[in-house]
Amino acid sequence: MISYQDGTQIQVGDSVLIERGRTPGIIIQVIESFSDLTQWNLEEPGVMIKSQPFGLAFFPVSSFDDDPIVFIDRNKV
Repeated sequence: MISYQDGTQIQVGDSVLIERGRTPGIIIQVIESFSDLTQWNLEEPGVMIKSQPFGLAFFPVSSFDDDPIVFIDRNKV
């Protein structure tokens, strides 16, 4: 399970802030299983985030301590 700093599980559709809280985005994919890593051709777990200035960007779990993803809201489907 990949989580925000407060321990809340990250879910697809979550509204977040990246870049030290400066840029809004939406969680598009949580990548943590072996099949997810293989499908995305990645070597470590993380999340794909869609944001206006970057398009689709991967944020590995190893980067969360230096630049945490900030949870804003959860889209209740």
